[in-house]
Amino acid sequence: MAYSCDVERKKLQNRISRIAGQVNGLKNRFHDEGFDLEGDPYEIVRQLTAIKGAVNGMVTSYVEHYAKGHLIDRIQNSSRAESEVQIDHLLEIIKVFGK
Repeated sequence: MAYSCDVERKKLQNRISRIAGQVNGLKNRFHDEGFDLEGDPYEIVRQLTAIKGAVNGMVTSYVEHYAKGHLIDRIQNSSRAESEVQIDHLLEIIKVFGK
């Protein structure tokens, strides 16, 4: 499991770096004195949507890795009551993410 966690950690680090690059690029546009806020909003909305999609994808990837890589082991090694608590925690994460 350690190798797959290391691989997943690297993937998540790369994703967050790309997201940070997208956010910083947009931040720099807003700091640019020549940037016209009253112009065509398409490009800004497109960039914000791309950032939102990237964050959503990262959350999905992380939750999937956690569920498949760790939650299964925890449930298999727990009592039914403890397993239900673990599932409840996962469902709470999914609810929060869906908002």
